[in-house]
Amino acid sequence: MQFNGTTGSERVNYYFTTTSEHLADQMAFMRDAIATPLFDRKELERERVVVTGEIDRNESEPQYHLWHTVEPRVFWKYPTRKDALGTRASVLAATVDEMRTIQRRYYVPNNSVLVVTGDVKAEDVFAQADRLYASWARGDDPFEKFPVPEHPPIPASQVVLIAQPVENLNAAFEWQGPSTVGDGVRDTYAADVLSTLADDAGSRFQKALVDSGACVSASLGYGTQRHTGELWLGFEATPDKVDTCTSAVMAELPKLAAADYFGDDEMKNAVHRLVVHRAHEEETTQGLAHAITQAWAVSSLEYDATYEDRIAEVTRDDLSRMLHRWVLGKPFVLGAMASPKLLGTGLTRQHLEALVGVPMTKSQKTEAGR
Repeated sequence: MQFNGTTGSERVNYYFTTTSEHLADQMAFMRDAIATPLFDRKELERERVVVTGEIDRNESEPQYHLWHTVEPRVFWKYPTRKDALGTRASVLAATVDEMRTIQRRYYVPNNSVLVVTGDVKAEDVFAQADRLYASWARGDDPFEKFPVPEHPPIPASQVVLIAQPVENLNAAFEWQGPSTVGDGVRDTYAADVLSTLADDAGSRFQKALVDSGACVSASLGYGTQRHTGELWLGFEATPDKVDTCTSAVMAELPKLAAADYFGDDEMKNAVHRLVVHRAHEEETTQGLAHAITQAWAVSSLEYDATYEDRIAEVTRDDLSRMLHRWVLGKPFVLGAMASPKLLGTGLTRQHLEALVGVPMTKSQKTEAGR
């Protein structure tokens, strides 16, 4: 049997893979691991080394530092709720008692889903699950007893600039976006379609920003979440075209909301690409299990089951509405990273602020006056 786990901002996922003749052993092992973990202190110390090693690997990547600079400003009041990896300090300080508190609070059957895929019979799986988990007691609904706080809006647009060993300027605008619950659900489908449209190599967006030579690359993205999604526009510019690329991005952004920006064929193609991507994700039994649990955690199984129908209904008016509601004229965080050499040529945060129209604060005006 192979087993592992993943942690995201809204899902903890433990998965086990074996051959079908070992299903009963695997089901019992899963029950023991989830319902009655030992939390051995020596094992905790070994796992602490594993997780700090993962932090080390992440910190060796410049892109991680850019993300870790932008994200805490977008979700400024509760930043650690969006940081699934956690901080080095929290990992080093974790105790067995804390592990048990988390387990008692969240690892309860009424906050869990068991997905089994592969060469098995459904009635056999259900029978084993009923027998194995009969004594696993329900708990309080953790999200009623310990509600997840809402992320307050970004108070004002801001720019952050960091030094990293990269050749070009790498930058990303980020906004708080729609969620899969509440009155913004329709906008989640529009956000998916828009990012697919913009990232098509033949799109007007790519022609204006990349084919024109202004930027090395440009892309739009949306992260589907139950508790405040996120929208971003990333771009890369060579050192001699920082101003050209940044200005081109700012000029192109409002054009995305125009009724004639994307054609009918482009809209159909974007939906088709999203459908194909989902089919590819779910092509293997393991991929299907991951997709189902992700959908269950960050949206709902109904959201997932009707997803293809909903994206097929997205119109250009929907794209425009989504952009005006979440992006255009809304506060953002622009994070940028450049080499120390490029920063030494005079590229400053104030310069980027001027390019993207972020007004100086009172303290900055005072400093400039001096």
